[in-house]
Amino acid sequence: MTAATATTSADVDAVRAGFAAVATGDMAGFTSMFHPNATWNHRNDDRLGGVKEGVDAIVGFLGESMELTAGTLRPVPEIFMHDGDGHVAVLTRISGSRADGRTFDDTQILLFTLEQGRVRAVDQFIGDPTAVTAFWS
Repeated sequence: MTAATATTSADVDAVRAGFAAVATGDMAGFTSMFHPNATWNHRNDDRLGGVKEGVDAIVGFLGESMELTAGTLRPVPEIFMHDGDGHVAVLTRISGSRADGRTFDDTQILLFTLEQGRVRAVDQFIGDPTAVTAFWS
């Protein structure tokens, strides 16, 4: 295994561990995958849209998402793609429901930028912006 392959594998493993932490409710594990000043850009014009700066803001974003869906939010990674240079794109199926009966099931791309095995930035690209906006309104 070359150094580039080892780094790539470690980057994918770090991102995969973050998805596993969310799936099991392990907030400490989720938090530990980020640099303290990491950013998350939810690229959509909805109540959760925009850039979250810092781990506390990112955890707050996830917490609000979980609260609004009464814990039904399910981000399921389908494909991990890496460039060998600290970027991991994840084709992700995200679904959830709201107490008022609204549901969504959207395919999205989450692009992770990693440095030294931890996430520096996430860019979240929404598959169906209109439907996602209606869900979060």
